[in-house]
Amino acid sequence: WEFPSTKKTLEFKAHDEIEDTALGPDNKVVTAGWDFQCCVWQQDQPAMGLCWKENLPSIPDNTYRYQACWVGAVEDNAGAVQLYTVQVPDKREHCPPPCYLTKWDGKSFLPLLIRPCGTEVISCLSISDSGTFLGRGTVTGSVAIHIAFSLQKLYYVKEVHSIVVTDMAFAPESQHGWELLAGNKAALLRAPADSHCKLHLLPSRCSLPVWLLLLCAGHIVAAILLLQLTFPGFL
Repeated sequence: WEFPSTKKTLEFKAHDEIEDTALGPDNKVVTAGWDFQCCVWQQDQPAMGLCWKENLPSIPDNTYRYQACWVGAVEDNAGAVQLYTVQVPDKREHCPPPCYLTKWDGKSFLPLLIRPCGTEVISCLSISDSGTFLGRGTVTGSVAIHIAFSLQKLYYVKEVHSIVVTDMAFAPESQHGWELLAGNKAALLRAPADSHCKLHLLPSRCSLPVWLLLLCAGHIVAAILLLQLTFPGFL
């Protein structure tokens, strides 16, 4: 669909049942289906199919399906994009296997990084405007924020809701968005199925003001000079 006219521009059958879609570079479309496939399309023609576990031969075929896909910017690399996908076990077991996050090259669509991210089944995915942070929600109501570059987890809240997180979005990186952040690194708004939206803030690292650092340095220098005067030859 075109925005804001909401005019339909393309329609085609990609899977029997689609879990998620994402708009990629050069008018490409990425689709994640319940048929264990994640495909890249050029208009209505298949361009390629993705294989996230080609370097994980120990994982059997048709045991994981693609739950979500998202194309986002790359931090400090203007114009570049990367694809992120979520793989979840197709069947739940008594000892559930982990879910996985995968980062893909935005041009070749080859996997760059794969990380396990716990046994809670992921329900949704979001990327910040700058491509710095990645957010994920789970079917058990938990939420996490990762560094997009390394997929390292920075923030996690377990089961804030007792029901699935259906969608989430980062605050826009604009003037209004910075006001909402109020000095925090990121703000993630999530919408669970119980209709109670919640805002999660990723706090900035604590840092000392410059004046305090200069004051401490001055005290250290004064103490050294005092010791030198009191005990000649101290230094």
